[in-house]
Order: sequence, then C-alpha cells, then structure tokens
Amino acid sequence: MVVLVPAHNEELHIRDCVRSLVQVDYPKADWEVIVVADNCVDMTAKLAMSEGAKCLERHDPQHPGKPQALVWAMAQLRLREFDAVVIIDADTVVPPDYALALAIYSPLRDVVLQSNFLVANEQENWLTRLGGVLSRCRYQVTYPLKQRAGLNCPLTGNGMCIGTGVLQSEGWQAFGITEDSELYAQFTAAGVPILHADRANLYSQEASSLAQGATQRRRWLAGRIGVLRQWGGIVLKSNQITWHQKLDLLVELGLSSPILHLAAAVTVAIAALATLPQPINAWIAAAALSSLVGLIIATVYVLWHHPEPGPTLRAFLKLPLYVMWRILLFMRTILTLGQTRWERTRRAAHTR
Repeated sequence: MVVLVPAHNEELHIRDCVRSLVQVDYPKADWEVIVVADNCVDMTAKLAMSEGAKCLERHDPQHPGKPQALVWAMAQLRLREFDAVVIIDADTVVPPDYALALAIYSPLRDVVLQSNFLVANEQENWLTRLGGVLSRCRYQVTYPLKQRAGLNCPLTGNGMCIGTGVLQSEGWQAFGITEDSELYAQFTAAGVPILHADRANLYSQEASSLAQGATQRRRWLAGRIGVLRQWGGIVLKSNQITWHQKLDLLVELGLSSPILHLAAAVTVAIAALATLPQPINAWIAAAALSSLVGLIIATVYVLWHHPEPGPTLRAFLKLPLYVMWRILLFMRTILTLGQTRWERTRRAAHTR
C-alpha cells in the first residue's frame, strides 16, 4: 500500500501525522508514506522528510486543491507496484495497527475501503463533544448497518483506501470541493464495492469553535448539492446497482446533516399541527418525527457506550444554539452556491 498525505502549509501537524504513519506495525516494504506538499510556502516538506516520509513537492498555484494534488501525485507513481492507495489528511494520526486493519480486507486491488474517521479532540469542549457523538453514530452504528444490508459505505475523504485496480479501471473523476462525495457517487454508480473498515481507526481534529467550523461545513453542504446535480441522473440510470443502492446514495447525499434533518422534521411537525385539520395534521407530524427514530436510536446507543456520558450529555444543552447556527449556515450556503473556490479550514494543534 502507498499512503498519500496531501498537505498545504501543514507544518503544525505534519510531523505528528507522518510519525504515526511510518511507525505502523506493518512490513516496511509493503507500506510507503508519501507527503504531497502542494503549493507550500512553509516547512511542510522539510518536516515531513525529517520524520521519514518521502515528499513530492507540487508548485501549481493556478490549479490548487486536494484532488488536483492527489491526481498529480498518482501520475508520478507506478500504481501497478501497489495494491491500494490510502489517503490520509495532514492533521491526522493513526494507531500502530492501522495498516493491519486495512489488510484484513486483502486483496485490495478491486475494492474501496473507508476507515473509521474519529475525533482526536473530542473532550475539548461542548462542540467537539457533539462532533464526537456524530462521528460515533456514523462509524459505530450507521455504516456497519449499511454494510450488513449490502449498501456502500459513504466515503468521507480522510482514510479512504482505494484499490489500484479500481483506479485503473474507473479513473479519478472527482475534482470538486468535496471529492469524497464525488468518488462515492462515481464508484457506486460503477458497481464498485465500498466497504467499511471497522477496525481501521484514525483521529483528526474537530472544529473547536463555530467560526472555525463554518468554512468546512459550508464546503461540505455546497459540495454535496453539486454532486447530486452532477451524479444524480447517472446513478439513477446505472445498471450496475440495485434500486435500494441508488436510493441509499441519494438519501445519503441529500440529508447533508443530522442536525438539519432534526430541524426540518420538527419544523414540519409543528407546522402541520398548527395549520392543517385533523387527522391529517397528526399523520404528517407523526411521519416527520418518525424519520428521526434511527437517529435517536443511534445516539442513545452511542451515549450508552460512551466513555464519558455525563459531560457529553451536558453538551446537548447547547444543541438549540447549534441547530440555529446550522440553519443560518444552511441559508447562507444556499445563497452562495456559485462559490466553488476551496477555502482552508483553520487548524489547531493536536490535543490527543
């Protein structure tokens, strides 16, 4: 396997990231770590090499961005020498058993894996605790259930393991601001299995303030809407997948956030009860609220098994504030959908 770490001015985190990757418990001949220093003007490349990674330096300010950097880097490699390409963000650390947890799914050439993308600074404050609950719901409950149902696991950018056979047969068609969602749609439409590597954990920083998270979440929302526009029709017309796989992908991309789902369901229920006659108002309200059952069950399960349930439960006291913020952010994003330029998310040092 070859690990690609796309990095743009990541001197704050790159040493921790590379150190964790080169120290994994795996044969060194079968595990190569390469940092792609993309248009860097800091010490990223030098620090990465000092920790034992190879480094490819890209200088193309006219075409910046993570997908552009990854495609450029893969063009420099002999992909046939590797079974898979693993993509790790520069603000990420992995435990020593990470590579072994991916190798469980060997042979890797013709499959795609998504690792467990967990929160490194979950205990920092109420916002990171809510982010940690969401991450645990996805990777401990939702994605394992999808896999058991024969559905593809969504790709979330960090911790993607893509078989080189898949890259050679399907190519890389994702160049937008949410390349993970594009790849998820592209590979699913082509009938490529995307599996959840439930033992392959990696840890990355969650935004610790609303201001820090705004750029990131606007990008995710706008990107998913763009992917639905671009790939929705292709997915529906695909003869490589079943109808329930198509429906699952469209719902996955369309429901951009559990928080927005919660707000929409409650709003519909209240509006129906306030404006419609009986009994239709009760039926509509019940249908809207019943759509939250899965989310509620997953959250209860996660809290029941959480290592710090008390402080995490108290973080939910801020949920109304968070919901209002997400609604305002959603409205702002809808009004600026034409903005496609990638914006950097502000970083903080590792706390794990």
